[in-house]
Amino acid sequence: MFILLLFSALGLYGQRLTRQQYIDKYKDIAIKQMHKHKIPASIILAQACLESNNGNSTLAVKANNHFGIKCHDGWKGKKIRQNDDKRRECFRKYDKAIDSFTDHSLFLTTRPRYNSLFDLPITDYKSWAHGLKAAGYATNRKYASLLIDIIEEFELYKYDTGEAYDKSKAGSKAAKRAAKLQAKRQKLEKKAAKAAKRAQKANFKYYEYTGETPQTTVKTLADAVQAPKGEVNILMYKVKQGDTLYSIARKHGITVDDIYRLNPGIKATDLKIGTELKLR
Repeated sequence: MFILLLFSALGLYGQRLTRQQYIDKYKDIAIKQMHKHKIPASIILAQACLESNNGNSTLAVKANNHFGIKCHDGWKGKKIRQNDDKRRECFRKYDKAIDSFTDHSLFLTTRPRYNSLFDLPITDYKSWAHGLKAAGYATNRKYASLLIDIIEEFELYKYDTGEAYDKSKAGSKAAKRAAKLQAKRQKLEKKAAKAAKRAQKANFKYYEYTGETPQTTVKTLADAVQAPKGEVNILMYKVKQGDTLYSIARKHGITVDDIYRLNPGIKATDLKIGTELKLR
């Protein structure tokens, strides 16, 4: 039993997030909540960091509760019990972390005691921090200063202006463009490899027939990409002493008419040593 409990604890807390990792993981959710509910993203992130111990608290891990929101009257969702100001207090439990962020926004926007906060500029994170403490969000006397310290240390105020969000969005678009270009390049490389194999096959056949260095229209890999499939299989033959059109045709399993068709203008009487004939 002890071993089972030990492994359970290691599974629960073995991969603890740093504060920066937590911010990076949830910043986009916080920004979306800001645009929808007019709560500064810096405040959302700072509260989440503080209340969830950067996503490592028991409530965050077991209940996806990142803001320490208790059940309160009227809560009909899932619940979890945990000691807080009192023993075994009731806290809200969510299926996903994003549900906790959404519920936090609704918690602030639907309770009259927080109404005055929404008269503050969205970039005034200090007034928001002091306003949350004054409205009774937390009992810790240093709650406002703790939020402000997190915001300033990690420059979370940048997310309130959209500056960091815009940069992140631009970076995401650039990454997508790079991925598309990489996929296109890989596709071209596969096409080139196939063309090269066709050229290699044609070269082998040429050598098998003549014992000479192959003469194909494909000289480089770039040419192979552009060359039509049928063109890669061209077979050339260099006339030797004693060759006739008939002997060449018979040797390669074609007819004299085939040679005439593939080599317009060729004449049997003008056949010279070294003349190159297309046989396929």
